[in-house]
Amino acid sequence: MMNDKVQASHLDRCAFVYVRQSSLQQVRDHAEGRRQQYALVERARTMGFCETVVIDEDQGRSGSGQQERPGFGRLLSGVCEGSAGAVFALEASRLARNNRDWHHLVDLCALTDTLIIDAEGVYDASQLNDRLLLGLKGTMSEFELGLLRQRAREAFEQKVQRGHALWELPVGFVRTEEHRIEKTPDREVQRAIEGVFRKFVELGSARQTTLWYWHEELLLPHVIPGTAGREVDWRRPTGHRVNQILKNPCYAGAFAYGRTAAQTVVREGRARQGSRRRKPQSQWKVLILDAHTGYISWEDYLRNQRMLEENAAERGAAHRGAAKGGPALLAGLLRCGCCGRKLRVNYSGNSGRVPRYACSGSRVERGSAPCLSAGGLRLDAAVVREVLSAIQPVGIEAALLTIDQLANTDDHKRESLALALERAQFEARRAQRQYDAVDPDNRLVAGELEQRWNKTLEQVAELEQRIAALDDQIEPLTDEQRAHLMALGSDLSLVWDHPETDVKVRKRILRTVLREIVLNNVDDPPMHELHLHWQGGVHTQLRVPRNGRGQHNRAADADVVELVCELSKVVEDKAIAAILNRLGYKTGQGKSWHAHRVANLRHYHQLPKYEKRTDWVTLEQAAKRLQVSNTVVSRLIKDGTLPAKQVVRYAPWIIEIADLELPAVQHAIRAVRKGRKLPKTHPSQQKIPL
Repeated sequence: MMNDKVQASHLDRCAFVYVRQSSLQQVRDHAEGRRQQYALVERARTMGFCETVVIDEDQGRSGSGQQERPGFGRLLSGVCEGSAGAVFALEASRLARNNRDWHHLVDLCALTDTLIIDAEGVYDASQLNDRLLLGLKGTMSEFELGLLRQRAREAFEQKVQRGHALWELPVGFVRTEEHRIEKTPDREVQRAIEGVFRKFVELGSARQTTLWYWHEELLLPHVIPGTAGREVDWRRPTGHRVNQILKNPCYAGAFAYGRTAAQTVVREGRARQGSRRRKPQSQWKVLILDAHTGYISWEDYLRNQRMLEENAAERGAAHRGAAKGGPALLAGLLRCGCCGRKLRVNYSGNSGRVPRYACSGSRVERGSAPCLSAGGLRLDAAVVREVLSAIQPVGIEAALLTIDQLANTDDHKRESLALALERAQFEARRAQRQYDAVDPDNRLVAGELEQRWNKTLEQVAELEQRIAALDDQIEPLTDEQRAHLMALGSDLSLVWDHPETDVKVRKRILRTVLREIVLNNVDDPPMHELHLHWQGGVHTQLRVPRNGRGQHNRAADADVVELVCELSKVVEDKAIAAILNRLGYKTGQGKSWHAHRVANLRHYHQLPKYEKRTDWVTLEQAAKRLQVSNTVVSRLIKDGTLPAKQVVRYAPWIIEIADLELPAVQHAIRAVRKGRKLPKTHPSQQKIPL
């Protein structure tokens, strides 16, 4: 029966049929609801619409407004263009589950004279009563969705409060029929998970743990989704995978929920769920300790989290960062006594391995010089002496732990390989049984099974070779080696200075006993003042002498500075550099001299710059004034007839202008001009004044 609201103007336009289901599960399982929505096409034809447009791009998309719906956008475009005579939906809630989209559609339908038709009736948005009814339908639809979500969420969280897990368990656990969590019965998986925690405690870094597994070519298990943790796949570990294992409280026997929170952001006027962020433990919704058997204790889990936080140096100055391979032993421990910031490390020297600690606090805030800086060699040596003297009594215990650690490392690798071999042998036997059960004439199947059998046999052979090679490498410690380790334990300085001792191990020892070190520079007398904050809460003050201004092993020699001071009075920087090079002097860095380096030296030591004077001349200038050769003037200087002085060998002779008018000098010059040679005089002969 035709409704009187449907006019000819509506039938001349298209009927838009909007098909939507909220989730992929509904699309997969609720085929009847989808069939009923497509049946609206026939209803539109029955009502007299000659053309029908079906919009079904939004299958599996919620109408709550949290997801982008391209089909709904296409529907709005059709209504705005005036090409839609009516919008068909099985029920109003199919169009939108939020008031924003619903009222937008209703407003556009009222402006363009478009009808909204569902199973309940025909609505004209331009009529007040229909508009009121449509508004109630939209409000009730949004309320219904919110109510369903609220009830489902409350039921879910009540189950979570009892410790019932509804999600996939991490690798190493399985869920029983009573919904309890238990360790997997697979011993290989158990040993692999235990090995990750053991190796992390040993190396102190998740990244180093990952690199160790790659270097040893050991695999870690991964749960195959949908198998409730009973089927695993063995792969090479990644850093992300190792971090997942270390950070999951389930491995500590705890049931935790609400460790992360979704971040809602507004994009293009719609609320969107962004990336999730981790919340501190105090804000977790549910935390039940000892909910099941774990691989580590809760105390070990908390210690691991603290270690991971300390290693995350990029998150802020409060973290020390992981122990790296650089020679700066106090990296991550030193804090500026002026501004409280962590000190950064720079390396210099000819080898690029000489550390220097500096704070850039003032430079960042005020654009001025750093708060303080200090050479690393003296500081490292002083702190190491203090730490070794404090931990010397436990040296024997450290030696025993080293012996045990060496044995445990080899045992862990061999046990992992042995369990992998056992699994490979099982796979080989199963492949053999499958091959034996097939008809040999069926080559299509028999050939594939034969390839699988050969592949498993190759894996068995490879693992057997690796175990044999490892057994050849493992040599038990002899009595002499054990005695040597015990001797090293009684003198920790020998172990510390041994060239085979890894710098990362040294740094980890310092971080184990020291929480941080506050550094201040004292000027009178020049000292580095260190406040050592030990892990036990005790504070120790340490004073280390430091060089004064310009006192360092790369400074120019004092004789060179004095010589430059004298030469700068008579010649320019370029000539000074030539004189220093001819005399064999080097800079503080062992380099030759040039004018720029001489200028830097003068500027640093505030030496005078050369200024041309008029009361004296050089040897060449004197020869020009007297109109004789340089040789004649040189002979007069050598004989003592002409007074002159020279700062150093290869420096120019300095001659007072007044001395050129001395009677003896003028007599000698007249004799040379008349063609006579200068008379030779004995050094001991006294000159007779003329």
